[in-house]
Amino acid sequence: MPSGEGCPPGSAAGGVVGTQRDEEAALALYEALRARSRLPGGSPPSPDELYAAAELDEAQGGRGWRRLADLGLVQIRDGVAEAVDPDAALARAMDRYQANATEQLRNGVRLQRVTEALIAVYRPAVQRETRETREVAVEFVSEPRRKQRIRLDLSDAARERIDSMHPGPMPRIEVLEASLAHDRSLMERGIKSRAIYPMSCLASPKYARWLHDLADAGVELRLIDHAPFDLLTFDSNAALMAADPEHPSDTLIVVRGAALMRAFRAVYEDFWLRGRPLAHSAGGGTEDADAVTTQERVIIRLMASGLSDDQIARKLGVHRRTVQRAIAKLMERLNAASRFEAGLKLARDEEFAGLFTGV
Repeated sequence: MPSGEGCPPGSAAGGVVGTQRDEEAALALYEALRARSRLPGGSPPSPDELYAAAELDEAQGGRGWRRLADLGLVQIRDGVAEAVDPDAALARAMDRYQANATEQLRNGVRLQRVTEALIAVYRPAVQRETRETREVAVEFVSEPRRKQRIRLDLSDAARERIDSMHPGPMPRIEVLEASLAHDRSLMERGIKSRAIYPMSCLASPKYARWLHDLADAGVELRLIDHAPFDLLTFDSNAALMAADPEHPSDTLIVVRGAALMRAFRAVYEDFWLRGRPLAHSAGGGTEDADAVTTQERVIIRLMASGLSDDQIARKLGVHRRTVQRAIAKLMERLNAASRFEAGLKLARDEEFAGLFTGV
């Protein structure tokens, strides 16, 4: 079909002329279709017959037919094209519009609810998480005076609780006794304090006496066979630990921030539940030569964990020969020629192994 005279293809004027001509073609087709439907009998007209009756070529007829379909003025029923009354087409168009409007309203309500949930619930949750993550700080401190200053500052800033876990080796008894005054001052401020120490402390009269002095000061104490590393927590704000558990006096790690403190608090609570209260652990009297001592239990458990004699000695703060004597004693009781054989026999004899594991 030729484009409008004097109008370049695609221009506004050309589009208006094209639309007008499509409407004219559609009207001609509609009138031809209605005229043929009023004729009695006869076969349904073919598209070419309709185009010829409307005096349209194939291109014009195709565009006119598409326009009739858009307006809803034609329908195919049992394979036959039929003209639709304009009032019926209008009613159907209004029904479609109403259905679309109802669906858009439902979509609008859904969008509003989704928007409210995302803005009021989920965005603040992500912002809180981001804020907590941003507030996490990890610091490595190796200078001795600064390490001591940080410990004192965090103790002074504590308002509710200070918890500690010490796997050993233990400091000199003079250092521990000097710290008792500070522990008593914490209790006077209303700070609750808990401490976990190695069971091997009871093997030394001076350390056992110091533990009882610490308990008398108000510190809740529990003893455990073995803990993995030193840990000191202040409320839910900060934690101190050794960067290298094998050398706890070297570099100190200072952790601040609620996001990490939750994990450290959970670790501490787990070991606290495993520990035994001081009175229960200490009240057994002296052990005879055939009994398994607390120190032996710890040594055997660490040996079973794969630690060497030197590593066990450093953890317990004892001489290497003490560790070797305990292992030799175990091998003698088990009639084992090697540490490996002793381990196998312990694994096979659960009742005897219970003596060393505290079961």
